[in-house]
Order: sequence, then C-alpha cells, then structure tokens
Amino acid sequence: MDAKARINIGSFDRGGRNRVPTETDDHDFHLKTTVAPYVIFLPELDDLFLYFTESKVTSDFIVDILTDFWKSEEERFSQIKTLVINQDNGGENSSRRTQFMKRIVDFAQEYKLQHFAGG
Repeated sequence: MDAKARINIGSFDRGGRNRVPTETDDHDFHLKTTVAPYVIFLPELDDLFLYFTESKVTSDFIVDILTDFWKSEEERFSQIKTLVINQDNGGENSSRRTQFMKRIVDFAQEYKLQHFAGG
C-alpha cells in the first residue's frame, strides 16, 4: 500500500496525439481538481487496486480503503487469518500515530485477523 504524488485533473495539452479533435488548455491555470492516488498491490497475484482522493491522504482514508478492498475481495481471501501490510512509515500511517493504530487494530478485530504492532 502506498500513496503517490498528487495529479492535476483538467483539460491540459501535453503535445500528445489524439484521434478525436479535443479542445485543451495550454497551461495548468484552470484545474478541475487534484487527486492523490493510493495503491494496493498484491505482487504474488499481480493485482493492482487504485483508489483516489481529492482530499489529503489520512490515517482514516488508508483504513477506509483497506476496509473497502477487504469487503470487495472477501471471498477471494476468506482463508486468510494473518494480513501483512507493507507500507512506508509516513506521517499518516506511522506506528506512533494513534489514530492509525487504533483503526488498523479495529479492522483486524472486525475481520478476525491476527494483529501485532511492528516498528
């Protein structure tokens, strides 16, 4: 799991080619919005799940998308009792971040997963 750099969303021209005539802005002055992508990657299964937020990536956002992912893939992983999450120790998901630790422990308890706090 990892967040990536924010992306500007708008009708911008980067000099690419398009089969359909498209009107674009030549500068980033008129943003529609910016989004932060957050990725869940399952390397052994070669699966990638993308989530986006217009707001800041927070502890709650991370656990909310993990919960959404787990609910949507619950049948696939019904035999899993231990979940290993590899992510950086950023500000929003630091092991010293009490909101993140509370939410992730609550998640593990709700889905009957073994949990421990690593550092």
